[in-house]
Amino acid sequence: MLEESHDKKIKFVLFDIFDTIVSRKIQPEYVKKIWANQIIKYFKLELVATDLYSLRNKIEEALGNENLALGNDCEITYESIIKRLHKELNLKVPYKRFLNGCMEIEINIESKVLTPDKDIIKEIKKLRKEGKKINCVSDMYLSQKMIENIFKNLGIRELFDNIFISCEYLRNKKTGKLYDIVLKKLNAKPDNCIMIGDNYHSDYDIPVQKGIKAIHLKRDKNYEFYEQYLNSHSPKITYDELVNLSKTKDDDFELSIFSLYNFIEKLYYELLSRNVEEVFFLSREGEYLKKLFDYYCDNIFGKKIDSHYLYVSRKATYLPSLKKIEDEDFSSLLKQYSYITITEFLRSLNFEKEEVNQIIDSYKKDAKLLLDKFIVDKSYKKQIELIITDDVNKKIPNFIKSGSLKLLKNNETFKSLYERNRVEQKNNFVKYINQKTKNKHIYVVDIGWNGSIQNNIQNILGDSYTVEGFYFGMNRRNKKEKIKKYGLMFTTEPKNKEFDLYNQNRSLYEIILGASHGSANKYIKKEKEIEVSLFSLKEEKNIFEKVIKPLQDRMFEIYKQIVDLLANGYYDNYKIYKLFNKIQYNMLFNPNKNQLQFFNKIYHYENFGVFEFTEFNIKDKIGIKRYIKENLKFVLRYIHFFDDSFWPVLKLKNLKLYIPYFIYVTAKKIKFKKKDLI
Repeated sequence: MLEESHDKKIKFVLFDIFDTIVSRKIQPEYVKKIWANQIIKYFKLELVATDLYSLRNKIEEALGNENLALGNDCEITYESIIKRLHKELNLKVPYKRFLNGCMEIEINIESKVLTPDKDIIKEIKKLRKEGKKINCVSDMYLSQKMIENIFKNLGIRELFDNIFISCEYLRNKKTGKLYDIVLKKLNAKPDNCIMIGDNYHSDYDIPVQKGIKAIHLKRDKNYEFYEQYLNSHSPKITYDELVNLSKTKDDDFELSIFSLYNFIEKLYYELLSRNVEEVFFLSREGEYLKKLFDYYCDNIFGKKIDSHYLYVSRKATYLPSLKKIEDEDFSSLLKQYSYITITEFLRSLNFEKEEVNQIIDSYKKDAKLLLDKFIVDKSYKKQIELIITDDVNKKIPNFIKSGSLKLLKNNETFKSLYERNRVEQKNNFVKYINQKTKNKHIYVVDIGWNGSIQNNIQNILGDSYTVEGFYFGMNRRNKKEKIKKYGLMFTTEPKNKEFDLYNQNRSLYEIILGASHGSANKYIKKEKEIEVSLFSLKEEKNIFEKVIKPLQDRMFEIYKQIVDLLANGYYDNYKIYKLFNKIQYNMLFNPNKNQLQFFNKIYHYENFGVFEFTEFNIKDKIGIKRYIKENLKFVLRYIHFFDDSFWPVLKLKNLKLYIPYFIYVTAKKIKFKKKDLI
């Protein structure tokens, strides 16, 4: 069909762009619908995507008519659309930032949905070898610069000498006036040119009237596909399919994937709005979160953000984050674990077993010497006697202010090993980070809840680095700290309206995000790089293989369908928001039998502060006296009733407190409805 373009008389070949050089994977108008959805999330606008799309269309129509009234063709510039939109929405976002964000998102979407036509590209390369000038001529609201950026992303920009876009001149192909401009700009005669495109009127009939040869490409298959696409993608279809996905009889918390999708989506747009190029997921919960994030980035019509995985733990990062012994009070550990043994304290500092024994032996000698030669008060004397009698595994109240800690900090063996290990691990960790990135501004992602590992990383790397953290939830203990941490699903700074809904049963997320590997233990220097030694337990591996991995696999299958529906979708985001909240509410406030029994088969090993297994099964026999006592506690001490519970509903169910359960759940439901959450 393109043989005529190879005629030696032809010096200038003019190509239409859309459905000629490139075709879309989606219906063309759907690009603007996806754009509306992404803009709302990027700028956190209190709008519905369907409304924003309709408003943009009205603005485009109004601007076109205004230009027509001024004697131009019915054309509009992209910047004029965004400027009017910014004014109509009365946004607090600075106009320049809004414009740049809108342009970036539009370019990213188009770059992902456009596919170059291989046959056309092949012909263009032949024509260039023949010495012909290849030019694009398109009726489009995207600017020339935006089209050039899209072409660069597609790897085809170098194939074209010039790009002529109607919005740049307010003249289009439809009236033929754009062709007059093109001929003048190229200093070309009509009979030296040929136009190739899919629109019979604009790309064939009009150029022929101008004396330009033309070739009409039939793209009926494209048009049929676009029509089918539009019919199968609507807000109602999307909502109904999500509702169907959320219906299950035997749910072992698979539906928690809805809130995790919500988190991943929020994370993506937070990073995108900050122009972040790479992000670091912290082990171990970060292993599955990274998998979800990578899949989202691979499938969204938008910018891809690189992700890395850091092997870290509170235990591995704590010692290298500390100061020299004379300046260190260990408060970051001992304020949380105030009731601790000497052995637990030393193990939290990541000393090896032999080192712990070596320190304790030396420590006992110091204690005996102190008792023999100095007068000490009774409480201190009792602590020292415990040390001497080998009871270093006895819990010491308020350890941070105890004489035991004071004595330990003055012990030469402890000081020597502490400083050697601290410096070694600090240097190794810095090298480990440098293996991963050259950036000094590091963004980390984890499940939450206090961000202590982020604190450790920042302390290790020092002031020359900035470490920011993004979390599913943030419930800071120290609200005065300056390190930047963001809870995306719930946060206490300030407390968001979703807090009580997504802060319920935080242990659930720690369990279902279990990793395939053990906990990071130490950073080991090898020949050329730093390796991370891991601490693994058979029991944890067994639970992961038998319970967690099968659950994660089922969740991921649901996740892929959610991404397919929402990442590039067009829907009423307010309705979807409430649907997600409702799924969360039903799962945690009206759990089924499987969910209530789920924690019976789970246990967790804590290897920092305390070193022990924790079982989640709190079910026991309830006698009549205990039943009455617990009911009274609920009424009289409601504020503290759930202090010992990781999931209030489970406690009420296990204690068979049906009336308190009804009161608790009903009160929460009323509260959530009042906040318009469900």
